[in-house]
Amino acid sequence: MKFIMDFKADWHEILKEIMRNEWGMDTKGLTTDIPVHYFNAVQRRITARRRTLLISDTFQCPAEHQAGWDFIRQKVTDGQDLTPHLSKLINNPEETDPMLNDWGVYHLHLGTDIQNGFARRTGPLLFARVTDEHFYAVDVYSHGAWTESEVVETVHRNWPESVASWVMHGVRGDRLSDTQRAALRKKHTNSFFLTKDGTTYGPIGGGTAASGHNISSVFQMDVEHDRLEALERRLVEIKEDVMPELKKAGYTDAEEVITKLVLTEKFYAALFPDYQLQISFYPRDI
Repeated sequence: MKFIMDFKADWHEILKEIMRNEWGMDTKGLTTDIPVHYFNAVQRRITARRRTLLISDTFQCPAEHQAGWDFIRQKVTDGQDLTPHLSKLINNPEETDPMLNDWGVYHLHLGTDIQNGFARRTGPLLFARVTDEHFYAVDVYSHGAWTESEVVETVHRNWPESVASWVMHGVRGDRLSDTQRAALRKKHTNSFFLTKDGTTYGPIGGGTAASGHNISSVFQMDVEHDRLEALERRLVEIKEDVMPELKKAGYTDAEEVITKLVLTEKFYAALFPDYQLQISFYPRDI
């Protein structure tokens, strides 16, 4: 008896279903590296949850956009969804965000009227770092200020502890012009950031892979692929233990048994759809 399974392919379909059904994305054009697109999309979104709002020492919002800033800050403290203020390209699974990959900084539109799921687009944009616990309001910048050095300088000056993990010890980066940094990003090339006080940072946003996606997206895909391959091997190892349960469920002498991957928040499972049997695995069992 042989298990017919491809847990990686099953996982890819699960991720595509999430992207389609929960985020409204068109995934028809996605044929390879589905997890990279999925994790890239996760990174570009901001999970709705209450956060502590922190405002930089140089923050200034133009008077004509004060209502928009008040609107966003209320959403931040209340834990409301900020998706309407993100780029409309947020629903494009193949879109990437070079500034977010490089510096871990989001840009949000300051419009107050929501139409078709998005706030009115604004020229000035709110730049902010966002973690699970904090919303760091850096400042309001003009549209296109994606490589403005003062963005990182402001984060470093106000909240150095929040980016301490990316300090490069024993290494000194070069001070790049905004134009130079834009050119490097266009080529999906990572670079260090040298602050005015001589601190060197690696890519605070995690860095960019050759494809333009965040490096962590590729890393997460590789880690999960390894885990799923291990799960398939484990299932083969315990085949003799599974056989009695399969027989109880109606298995006789079929040479091949179709096996599908099932995911829950707490465990992985191998589903035998022809026999309505499911075997669960906790991560420690793999």
